Amino acid sequence: MFCIAFLIVSQIFDASATGYTFMKIGVGVRPVAMGNAFSALSDDENAVFWNPAGLGIVNTYQLAGMYMNHLTYLNYYNLTSAIPADVVGTVGIGISYLGASDTEYSERGDDLGDFTNSDMLLNIGYGRSFGKRSVISVGGALKVVRSQLYSFSSYGVLADAGLLYNPVKYLYLGTVIKNVGTKRRFIDMWEYPPVNVRQGIALKLPIAANQLALSCEYSYYPDSKSTFSVGGEVVIREPRILGSSSGRRISAFSIMAGYQHGYGEGTFSGFSAGFSLEFVVSQSIYLDVSALLLSYGYLGTSERIALGLNYVPTRGRASR
Repeated sequence: MFCIAFLIVSQIFDASATGYTFMKIGVGVRPVAMGNAFSALSDDENAVFWNPAGLGIVNTYQLAGMYMNHLTYLNYYNLTSAIPADVVGTVGIGISYLGASDTEYSERGDDLGDFTNSDMLLNIGYGRSFGKRSVISVGGALKVVRSQLYSFSSYGVLADAGLLYNPVKYLYLGTVIKNVGTKRRFIDMWEYPPVNVRQGIALKLPIAANQLALSCEYSYYPDSKSTFSVGGEVVIREPRILGSSSGRRISAFSIMAGYQHGYGEGTFSGFSAGFSLEFVVSQSIYLDVSALLLSYGYLGTSERIALGLNYVPTRGRASR
């Protein structure tokens, strides 16, 4: 199934320049900290951006907000949610905004004031799993994009389609085709969406109350070099490690790290690392605080922080 998606896209789309550039920026702290190797995991609210099929295995209500300082000059904001709808699947909603300020000058060099260039994205996805063990999950997402450059604006409509397969316990295979949609006209030029095929494999290994996740992923764009990513995550929930008192406020601690080959130039380019702390708010509500650092080598770094809320109707803790 992984090769089919790649062959279809590689035959339809030649290696030519595309637009919608900000669509290539990874969303969320956890996925990016794992080197963008997330299509086969996609088991939280970030699935609506990475692989909507993963929404089919999300069974808790999740809401997360992210802020990113991107290469010093750009600010990126994101709000994402996952809403389970009982036996009919899970809905995901994501809103993203990328902005940067600039200054307008007259021909004589007079300062005419500041203006903002921006990109906005509304993403609505749906996923559903099948089988007692959720062996197969399928999903899709519809995206509306608006970009503003000085006084010019442009719109586009894109779509994603994904598949998540759990052939044996602990092993997950994922494939997704992203950003298929309309070309758009910006000023006097047409630009095409950055169609992306991602194919990954992941292991989620429970160790007592804890979990180890390992993943790798291949990503193809028609206008740039293909990349290969690897990532890992250690989730600690063991009371003997975190403290076993009844008033314990920290319920989980996670460390993530990853590497994406071909993601920049220079020393440490493509390396990422992050952490997450989960706090008990009430019997069924948990607060997640996370952060990461991603290196672009010579270009600099990108820092992100995120806050998330997770509502678990029953404490049969959803595995992540």
